Amino acid sequence: MTLWETLVTQNPMMIEITRFRRKYFSPRGGSMNSVILALFFVIYLGLVAMVWNFREEANPMIIVFLQTGIFTLLPPAMLHGSIAGERERRSWDFLLVAPVSHAQIVAGKFAGAVVALLISAAFFLFPIAIGVLFYQPYYGSSPSSTTASRSLFSLLEGELLSVTWGIFVCALTIFFSARCRRGFIALGAALGFLIGGLIVWPVLIGTAGGGGGYEIHLLNFFHPFWALAEMEFGRPTDAQSSFSWMFGWPQIFVYIVLSAVMLGWAERTLRFADNEVKFLPKPKDA
Repeated sequence: MTLWETLVTQNPMMIEITRFRRKYFSPRGGSMNSVILALFFVIYLGLVAMVWNFREEANPMIIVFLQTGIFTLLPPAMLHGSIAGERERRSWDFLLVAPVSHAQIVAGKFAGAVVALLISAAFFLFPIAIGVLFYQPYYGSSPSSTTASRSLFSLLEGELLSVTWGIFVCALTIFFSARCRRGFIALGAALGFLIGGLIVWPVLIGTAGGGGGYEIHLLNFFHPFWALAEMEFGRPTDAQSSFSWMFGWPQIFVYIVLSAVMLGWAERTLRFADNEVKFLPKPKDA
């Protein structure tokens, strides 16, 4: 049996896809779930109405920014209890004796979250399409075909960057959930990591001066919002346009690689019998 068959096509844990769909996208998940779905539906309709009302000024890349923000917060909310929660509910022992491997457990949890993420991304395609059709500076009928093609390619690249960032956050949250014994601690660790990387780190760089030109771009290389901003507002006439090659596909590739590393590290953590591997191991007694 190939690795693809083991982890995907023949993996019993792919039932997690159905569980995620029912839990987060079906009113059959309970009364509270129905209320949350109704609230999000109203918010979504409000977003679509606002984009339509200001369609000639609605830059679709701004919607990608909003999507990226949601993809930063949604995975920790969905996945902080993916493994740590199983331990709290005492159902982890049942998974250990089931005919599934640790890799299949991680792959199933990850696949369920990624499908939920892609469904969320699909909802954003409609307001983005409105911007593509009506946003005059780059997507309307007035710009040249070269400008429109370049803008559409940049938008597609930004959308892919946003989705791969969300996938990375899913893998990161599963890693913290595997490393922690309680879901609340895993949620705090994931949010703390994201707040530190997306807010505290740029503030520290700005306070310290952060260098100029190449240095400031390099220090913010992993920052998805920085990358999206450079892709959208780093015009060819900009003095720093020579750094545009640093943003877009490089981040997409790095996010995919880091996702694989986080998932592999999570699976490695689950191999230990006590499931209490520390981030910093204690020194051995002499």
